[in-house]
Amino acid sequence: MNDIFTEVFGTPDTSKQTPIEIALGVDAQGMTTAKKLYKFLELEPAHYARWCEKNILQNRFAERDVDFWAFTTNGEWGGQASTDFKLTASFAKKLSMVSKSPKGEAARNYFVGVENGTKKLVRKELPPEQIPIGEIASYIKAMDRVFVRQQLAPHKIAEAFVMLSKQFGIHLPEGCVKTPEYEQMSFLD
Repeated sequence: MNDIFTEVFGTPDTSKQTPIEIALGVDAQGMTTAKKLYKFLELEPAHYARWCEKNILQNRFAERDVDFWAFTTNGEWGGQASTDFKLTASFAKKLSMVSKSPKGEAARNYFVGVENGTKKLVRKELPPEQIPIGEIASYIKAMDRVFVRQQLAPHKIAEAFVMLSKQFGIHLPEGCVKTPEYEQMSFLD
C-alpha cells in the first residue's frame, strides 16, 4: 500500500501508522485535529468554520466527546483565537472520504485499494482465471468511470483494459488497440 501512498501523497513513512494516518496527521494517541484534516483536504481556508459546522457539529453520525472534542487555539490562523476540534482517527478518515476535493478522492482510492488488497489475502490469491467474472466486470466498470473522469484519450483507456485483461487471463488479439497517428487538439473554453 505504500506505493499507492507515495504516488498520491509523496514520500513514504516507515512508522507504525498507516499511510492515510500519516497524511491526516494522526498522533500517537490516535487523534488529529480538524485544522490538520482541513489542510490535508486542501480546502479554502476562508470556509473552515462553515465546514466544521456542517461536517463535525451537525454530523448525525458523530458524537461529541466520543468522535470529536472542541478546543480553542491561540490564533494559529490569522492571529485571532479560533475553535478547533480533536478528531479520532476513524472519524477523520470518514470525513476525508466524504470530501469532494481531489484529496478526498485520493483518500477514497486509498481505501478501495486497501479493501482490494484485503480481498486478495482473504481469497489467498486465487489465480486470475478463478476470479468470478462479475468481479472482473465490476472492476472494469469502475476503472472506466475513473478514466473517463480523468479525460484520458480513448486509446489510452483501451491500452489499460488490454493490460488488465492479460492480468485476468483474458487474451485479446494483437493490434486490437490502434494508437492514433496524432492526438486530437481542441481549444480551451
